Amino acid sequence: MGVSIREKRGKLHLDIYVNGKRTWEATGLSITADPEQNKEVWRLAEVLRSKRELQIISGEWGLVDHVGSKQSLYNYSQKVAEETGNKRLLKALKHLERYKGGNTIKLSAVTGVWFDGFQQYLLKESGLSQTTASHYSSQIRQVLHRAVRDNILAKNPASIIKGIPILESEKVHLTIDEIQKLANAPLGGKLGAEVKIAFLFACFTGLRISDIRLLTWGEIERNPLQIKKRQKKTKRFVIVPMNQTAWDLINDNQLHDKDELVFPLVGTTKTNTNQYLNMWAERVGLQKQIGWHTARRTFATLTLEQGAEILTVSKLLGHTKVSTTAVYAKPTDKLKRNAVNALPEITIAKKAGGEK
Repeated sequence: MGVSIREKRGKLHLDIYVNGKRTWEATGLSITADPEQNKEVWRLAEVLRSKRELQIISGEWGLVDHVGSKQSLYNYSQKVAEETGNKRLLKALKHLERYKGGNTIKLSAVTGVWFDGFQQYLLKESGLSQTTASHYSSQIRQVLHRAVRDNILAKNPASIIKGIPILESEKVHLTIDEIQKLANAPLGGKLGAEVKIAFLFACFTGLRISDIRLLTWGEIERNPLQIKKRQKKTKRFVIVPMNQTAWDLINDNQLHDKDELVFPLVGTTKTNTNQYLNMWAERVGLQKQIGWHTARRTFATLTLEQGAEILTVSKLLGHTKVSTTAVYAKPTDKLKRNAVNALPEITIAKKAGGEK
């Protein structure tokens, strides 16, 4: 193992050799025409070399990297976000920056008390909902956990602080009557008309909007009527039988190439189609805010209400865990009423008139 300074085309680099592998890292330093100034450049390069070597040794021996812990939580979080492509963490950083001292505090200075204060800021001063505050708090907690894994911190200071609980939100689904109201109401324009058919189709197949956009005629099988496709989100194959309603929604009595999109406008538009759904719901007087995921939740709920087992519904939705399906399909009033009505009856003897 070793770290050396190398000059290449007037720029200084760190030549790092660890476990039989060699990598180069830029130092940001360059050689100048001034010999005196170059002495300072080489001195700074040696400081960087020494620090980098210490970081590597600390990692190999499981020691805390005291050099790394001197960087700010904000800068370290930003590096993690860029490395992982974590967009939610980038959003959380905006609030970390607004929190007093949040953009300057060093990793080594973060304590449980500080993290609890940050959570209180998210809850009471940031203007965020409790659910969003919980998500952002969790992102910074995970960054601190990552710092422990990277041997930058000995322990996660946030581990002793209780997280912000996520309030249970209402899982909106549609009833058959509400679906019928939507089916009876027009949705204007070519895109609007296709959005209407695609949404209703999702209510009867449970497909995500990402799969609706990519659905091709080659994935529609006629005998038996079913959809067979690889889901975009999970990359798993799913087979969803179609009932006559689902088929009637897309059947245009035309011949199509197998690679042709079933919903070409929905699949290629840059327009936010949720605005069509909101307009549509308002037109029929629905007191519910609907989105594309409402259709998937509706499919799960209606199939359960019709007596399907949750394991079957889980397979139709392409879930890997039944617990995921349970989140979509919590017991509705109809399911609870059906369960109670299914209880066996007993004969209750009435008391005689004078009996006490």
